[in-house]
This record gives sequence, structure tokens and C-alpha cells, in this order.
Amino acid sequence: MAVKLRWPWLGIAIPTLLISFIGYGAHYFILSNFLPIAKQIGFEFSLSMIWFSYYLAIYTNPGRPLPNYQPTPGIWPNFCKKCQNYKPERSHHCKTCNQCVLMMDHHCPWTMNCVGFGNYPHFLRFLFWIIITTSILFCIQVKRICFIWQRRNFPGYLFKKSELTFLTILSPLNFFVLLTITVLFLRCLFNQIVNGRSQIESWDMDRLESLFDSRRLIQKLIYNTWRIYPESKTLQHERDAEGLLKQQRSSFEGLVNFPYNFDLHTNAILYLGPVHLWLWPYGIPTGNGNNFPKNDISNYEVDSPLEDIILSLPWPPDGGETTTVSNPKTSTIETCNEGGEQVVRSRVAQNGRSASREKWFNDWGESLDDFGVDVDME
Repeated sequence: MAVKLRWPWLGIAIPTLLISFIGYGAHYFILSNFLPIAKQIGFEFSLSMIWFSYYLAIYTNPGRPLPNYQPTPGIWPNFCKKCQNYKPERSHHCKTCNQCVLMMDHHCPWTMNCVGFGNYPHFLRFLFWIIITTSILFCIQVKRICFIWQRRNFPGYLFKKSELTFLTILSPLNFFVLLTITVLFLRCLFNQIVNGRSQIESWDMDRLESLFDSRRLIQKLIYNTWRIYPESKTLQHERDAEGLLKQQRSSFEGLVNFPYNFDLHTNAILYLGPVHLWLWPYGIPTGNGNNFPKNDISNYEVDSPLEDIILSLPWPPDGGETTTVSNPKTSTIETCNEGGEQVVRSRVAQNGRSASREKWFNDWGESLDDFGVDVDME
């Protein structure tokens, strides 16, 4: 779940203090006692790359829509009242940055900036260099601890007390940073590179699957199909639609397609840029962030089976509306006394798993608001 700080400047102060305390504290009090100069320089280089990528992640704009942007066919037209401009596909308005962000992933409190199309490679490189640096330090610390333990019966003057003190403090702290950043890095890689999605889009996919499981999605998909492709509303397709609503045998993957997902290599090139620039500090993704290529599944053909036409709906296929189509099968029956008479009424469940899009939360407890999105502009 997203971290919300009372004072936003702490989002920069805390990582800065951690990087400085762990990196320079370890170098001065531990590594300088035994590590060769060449390896000390290598460690400082890795530490410097953390600072450089962190600076770029903070000060690089995540991407703004083009002025007077006009939505292209095949996407939902979404006008932002605050920016007075249409939002390109995959864009959202950040309530903290006060701008529409191209391919918004989330607002990061630790950079006081959004992570979006324009600075996603910088953010990922920042995480990568933290993992590299803390991994190097962790290995050195473990070897040093083992070395000292094997000589624990030697005279105490052979080892500096400052080194022992900082080994005791920094070893668990360094491992904690390594573990947490690795989890975040892998989550980002899984979302963006494996599945081609931002964190918000992964959240939306979970929301759609929840609607599908509660049997409230298919009706909305069919409604949007007739709305977007009115020429496809043939007699045969209407019969197929009735069958989908009655049988409920279709799988979620058979009706919902994420149009921006390709293979691993293509996804990586789209969001990180050419391979030889992945570790280059100024490497940026390809494209302009206002329009994105779509996979073959999203191609629309009027004479295709109904399921294939539904798969070609713009993302998100339910239109991203704040309200969802309810299904009578998800309602419950409640009884109560009103004026001395027993009243029976149907009540639709209103929990987090079936609420409106702006209030829905996933298994991590995350709502759309937790990613920094201005839900009023959705």
C-alpha cells in the first residue's frame, strides 16, 4: 500500500540519509580497513550511480500530454478539466504533481515525483543501482563477519571498535534495504516488462477480474461492444451475446485483452529504450508516450466472432467508468421492520470488491487514490 508522509520533504530526506549513512558509513568505518583501493573505487562508483539516477528520477518530468492533444480512434476520449486537455491513452492526472502524466505508474513519495513514461527508466535504474550496491556491501559484510568470528579469540586490539560497531548496525540495515528494494524492483519488472502494464493498469486488471468473478463484467463488455462497434450488432452476434450472459462459460482471458502487451523483448524496448542504453544514465524509452502500439488481438474485424470483437475493445474494456453494471445475481436479500410491517428488499453488496472504481481496492489494499491518481478527473 502506498506510503503517505505528513511532510512530503521527508520522502527525499529519508532515502538521502539512508544512502549516505549506509554507503559512506560502511566505506569509512569498514571497507577502508581491509578492502583494496581498486575495489573501494568500484564501490564508490556504484554508490555514485545511485545518486545520479536518483537525481534524474526526481527532476525528470514523467511526461506531459502534447498541447491540444486530440484522442485518436480506438481509445476512450477522456477530458481533464484541470489541465483543460484530453488525456492520451494510459494517462492519468496526478493530484500531487497537478498534471496529467503519460503512462502513469504511480506517484512515488520517495522521489516527490510521479513515475511515468518519461522517467520510468531513471526510476528503474535507481532501484537497480541500489540493489547492486547493497548486494556488493552485503557480500563484503558477510565475509568480514565470518573473518572476525573465526578470530574471535584473538586480541581485541586487532580490530577497531568502530568497525565492529558499524558492522553490527549496518549489516541488518543494509540487508533490509536490499530486500525491500528487490521486492519493489521485481514487482516493477513483472508489471511493466513481463506484462507490459503500469502498476495502475495491473490494478485495473485485478479490478476487471473481480468484476468478472462476480458476474458483473460481461454485461458491461457487451454494452460497450454495441456502443463502440454498432455495425457489429448483427442478429448472430446478439444471439452470441445472449449465450454469453446465460452460460457464463467464457474465461476471463477469453474476453479481456491488455492491448499494450507484447513479448518480453518488445516490452523492454518500448519502456526502457534500446538494450545498449539500459544502463546509460540518460537512456529513455522509444516513442512519445502519447500513443502506443497495440498487439494483434486488439485488431477489430466486423465479421469476427463476438468474443474476438470484445477482445478488441479499448483499454480498459469497461470504459474506466466510476460505476459498474450490477448483476442481480450478486445482490442479497434483507428483511427489516418498517412501521410495524416486515419489508423484504434486494440489496447489492457494497464491499471493497464490488464498489465503484474510485473506491475499489485490490488484495494489497490499494485503491486508485493510493497510486496518486486524482479520482475526480477519471
